Amino acid sequence: MQIHLVVPGLIWPGISALGPASGLELTSLAWLLGQGRRHLAPFEPLDTQLARLMGYTDDACAGPLPLATLRRLGEPGLPAPEPGAEWLCADPVNLSFAREHLLLNEFPGNEPAPDEVAALISALNDTFGDLGTFEAAAPNRWYLRVAAPTRARFFPLHDVVGRPVRDFLPEGEDARLWQRTLNELQIVLHNHPANQAREAAGHRPVNSLWFWGGGTLPSSIPHPHGAIQTDDPLMRGFAIAAGCTPDTPDCGKALGQDTLVVLEDLLLPARHLDIDSWRDRLQQLERAWFAPLAAALRSKRLNELRITAAGDRGTLELTVRATDAWKFWRKPFSLDVLLKSFAPTTSAAADGVGQR
Repeated sequence: MQIHLVVPGLIWPGISALGPASGLELTSLAWLLGQGRRHLAPFEPLDTQLARLMGYTDDACAGPLPLATLRRLGEPGLPAPEPGAEWLCADPVNLSFAREHLLLNEFPGNEPAPDEVAALISALNDTFGDLGTFEAAAPNRWYLRVAAPTRARFFPLHDVVGRPVRDFLPEGEDARLWQRTLNELQIVLHNHPANQAREAAGHRPVNSLWFWGGGTLPSSIPHPHGAIQTDDPLMRGFAIAAGCTPDTPDCGKALGQDTLVVLEDLLLPARHLDIDSWRDRLQQLERAWFAPLAAALRSKRLNELRITAAGDRGTLELTVRATDAWKFWRKPFSLDVLLKSFAPTTSAAADGVGQR
C-alpha cells in the first residue's frame, strides 16, 4: 500500500537568520527525511503539479487547463456548474504600491466579511452584467461565469502574489478588453461604500479582482488510481470531473488503501509569511500525519510513503519505503537543517538535499 502526501507550504519561502522551523519538535518528520530519499526538483507551479498528479498531460486539453471550471466544480457550497459553461476565477485582491511597483496581495480565508462580499458581488453584477455573472464560494474565492468565450491568456493568482502586477497582465487576442475591464472594476471597487468602510477601519480594501483559470474541460478526463483526500476545491474538482468522490483528509482512513492526500494547511501561512501560524500548523501535521505514517512504515502496515512539497525555489520529493526502516545508519534529518540548506541562488539540487 502506498500513500502520496502533497504538502504545499512545507518549504518556507524565505530563510531567516534563525530558521522558520528552529526549535520545533518534529521527531517523526525528521525520521522520514533521514530514512527516505530526498530530491529537490526544479520549480513548477502547484496547479501544474496537481494536474500532472491527476494524469493531465500537456496535450490533454486543446487550450489552457480549465482551472476555474475545475475549482468551481469542487466548491462544496455551490451547485455543480452547467455543462458547457465557461468560468473564470475572479478572486478579490488588494493592490498596493511598494516603491515604484504595484504589488498584488491576496486575502486570507476569512476576509472580506460575508456582508462585504455580498455587497461587492451585487455591485459588480449591477455594473458588469454584460461581462457575465459574478458569484462567491468563499470570502476569498470568487467566480465569473463569462457571457462569451474568452480569447485571452491569464496568469494564476498563486504566480502573481507579492509580485509586480504589470508583468502578469492578460495577454492574447482579448488582452486589451480585459485590461480595460480591470481598470473599470478597480474604479467601481474603490468607490464602493464597503471598501471605504474597510479603509476607515484600517483594513485593506478589495480594490481589484484577479481573473485566471479560463478554459473548457477536455472530452477525455483522466481517471486517478486509488482514493483522493483533500479539502482543496481545485483538487476536489479534478477528482469529481474524473467521477471520483474525494474525502476529507483522514490519516487512519488513508492507511486503508492507496491514497493521494493533499494537505493545504501550510500553504496560506507560508505564502503570507505568517510564521507563527505556519509553526503551529506544522506541529499539528507532525501529530496527525507524520507520526502515524512513520509508525505505519516501521510496522510495515504502509509499504511506501511519498511526500511532495512545492516551494518557490523548487519541489522537495521524498520517498520512504518500509524496507528503509531497518537502515539504522541513516540518521534523522531535521526540517530546520533542510530549509537552511536551500540557498536562494540554487535552482536545482542543494547541498544536503540529495540523499547520501
